[in-house]
Amino acid sequence: MHEPSGPHLILPIDSVAPIRDGVLDVYLPDSPPPSACVLLVHGLYPAKPEVMPRDSNFYHDYASHLARRGVVAGVVDHELTDGFLYPEALRTVSAAVEQLRSRPEVDGSAIGLWFFSGGGPLAYPFLADPQPWLRCVELTYPVLPGPGTPGWPDPEHAIRGVATVPTRITLVENEIPDFVGGQADFLAQASRVGAPLEVLTVAGAGHGFDAMIDTPDTRAAVEAGLDWMVAQLRRAV
Repeated sequence: MHEPSGPHLILPIDSVAPIRDGVLDVYLPDSPPPSACVLLVHGLYPAKPEVMPRDSNFYHDYASHLARRGVVAGVVDHELTDGFLYPEALRTVSAAVEQLRSRPEVDGSAIGLWFFSGGGPLAYPFLADPQPWLRCVELTYPVLPGPGTPGWPDPEHAIRGVATVPTRITLVENEIPDFVGGQADFLAQASRVGAPLEVLTVAGAGHGFDAMIDTPDTRAAVEAGLDWMVAQLRRAV
């Protein structure tokens, strides 16, 4: 296995060594199995990155924090490392979920999904048709498609899933302008139908703040995201 490299998460880390299982890295807690599980879904890379997501310190650190909090964490490399291959990436992420659910260390009925940045659109199919094992969804500075995106559920269909699947979104005050409209539309649709969407906006922060801006407020935002995910999964088991 490669040693992780690249920027670290801004929180101090008690590192966990992953098990490599095909396209997945699996981080196991010390608690007795089976445990609830969260799959971390990376964003979009217009060209192949020098460091693949599961070899990055960033996702290694997130997954280690989750494992230290008592849940299994998976990190998957999918096709968005080669550009806008969303249907292909969805198939890989869906297969990774089933791969995790089949592991003996995992409670296959208690799965959370955490989408970052350009991975945000991959949340829509899971929310539009939520399965019984899907216990929560978290979105961190996500790219969110608007209505009419070919081959993709409309936001209103994804929002329906929020009514039954606890969902949290972390936004940043200084977001990339092209991403603001989709985020605002998603929040407006959720508000119109009364969907119980939990929203945190990190003041003074920009896209990718969790690896770049180390302040008490940004650390608190990362801690809050981790704690929320673990709390939702603990309620499920």
